[in-house]
Amino acid sequence: MKKKRYFWQPELSISIIYWSLTFIILFYGLILTLEKTHPYLQGNIFIGIFVVFLIMGFHRYLTLDKSGVKVRYMRIWRLETISHEHIDYLIVCKDGIVIQRKGLSGATFHFAMKKKTKNTFVETFVDYFPEIEVKEINEKISRN
Repeated sequence: MKKKRYFWQPELSISIIYWSLTFIILFYGLILTLEKTHPYLQGNIFIGIFVVFLIMGFHRYLTLDKSGVKVRYMRIWRLETISHEHIDYLIVCKDGIVIQRKGLSGATFHFAMKKKTKNTFVETFVDYFPEIEVKEINEKISRN
């Protein structure tokens, strides 16, 4: 069975900064390309860098399995698994979810998601881990 991917973005301010810088690279590459009447290597290199950053920006996703939640970050080599024994509770917010970790670290993981993605993730999460408490709050992630 193929695992379903639930795509996420970081908190809103970080996402705005990342995507703004990514599109600045695109516009700079287009400016360099449009100043010449023939293919220009420097402009094409910047557009290529934009494509790499675009792909990396959409590489963030979560997958669920019996061991826990696997979190894929923008950096392709970074994969983190949050074991279900270490999850204290799941908070469902207006614009995403927050996973609270047990223990002394008490780390929280904030994942902004679209409404449909968030709802399917929460349903699947409850199916996989019925013993973990799911809380709902009527706030945005950025308010926490």
